[in-house]
Amino acid sequence: MKILCFFNPKAGGGQAAKDLPELKHLFSQQNIDAEIIQTAYPQFAQDTLINFNLSKYDALVAAGGDGSFFDILNAYKNHPQKVSLPLGIIPMGTGNSLSRELLPAKGQLADFVKIIRQGHIKPVDIIKVKTENTSYYFANMMGFGFTTDVTLTAIKYKWLKKWAYTIGVLINTLKLKTYPLTYKIEGKSYTVDNLFVTVSNSKFSGNDFLIAPKAIMDDGLFDVVIVNKISRWNLLKTFPKIFDGSYINSPYVTYFQTNNISFKSPSTKITSPDGEITGQLPVNIEILPKAIHLLTP
Repeated sequence: MKILCFFNPKAGGGQAAKDLPELKHLFSQQNIDAEIIQTAYPQFAQDTLINFNLSKYDALVAAGGDGSFFDILNAYKNHPQKVSLPLGIIPMGTGNSLSRELLPAKGQLADFVKIIRQGHIKPVDIIKVKTENTSYYFANMMGFGFTTDVTLTAIKYKWLKKWAYTIGVLINTLKLKTYPLTYKIEGKSYTVDNLFVTVSNSKFSGNDFLIAPKAIMDDGLFDVVIVNKISRWNLLKTFPKIFDGSYINSPYVTYFQTNNISFKSPSTKITSPDGEITGQLPVNIEILPKAIHLLTP
């Protein structure tokens, strides 16, 4: 089995770099011929995958966090060679939200390498986002508003690992601010005083946040959470319920499923897909049913 593996040495607060010798040993142990490319910046795979002949490989693998998978997904979808290639994940990041949905929650590095070797595939949906100037794909979750602010703060606290996102929530609650937002679904437009929006394909975000408890990755739908004007106190009261998903029952939360939606705002709102910072409103979002194959147990 020959794979092309994009490896992020900075994943997990730098722990991934320390684990690279073990990863190489495990690949060899499982008779995987792994061509390992170390990434140097967030969109490294998107800039470099074009130089590779994908027909030479049996799988394309991201070793890192959710952002690493986001990078190879977009590199793969935009590659001029339209080769059907399964994608794999070796979770070594801070959040690992996507892998939590698809892989053993408490697995070890050896378990994830073994999954790559076994070659079992699962077709899953991905989501395409079109902005005025560009487009991108994601498999897990994107957000804007308060959620992007949380992501930007969490990046500064990556060394706290899974607590980084919680710290991000608490810090940004202190400077809470809403903005006007219009969204269109099924031909109808709605304007609200919004705090944040998330669009999810899988259940988890930030590792432990059950952001979309009803999400299924192959149902042809994505899950939308819209949180409008809310006081700091009510936000703090609601926040703990995100760990079990019961926050969606709050009167401040609108939760629904769809396959297409658009958003626009007079305010500048940056989107944060899978923990990355890219694109801004206005956006149109659509589901691409079973558009990729993932290596799963």
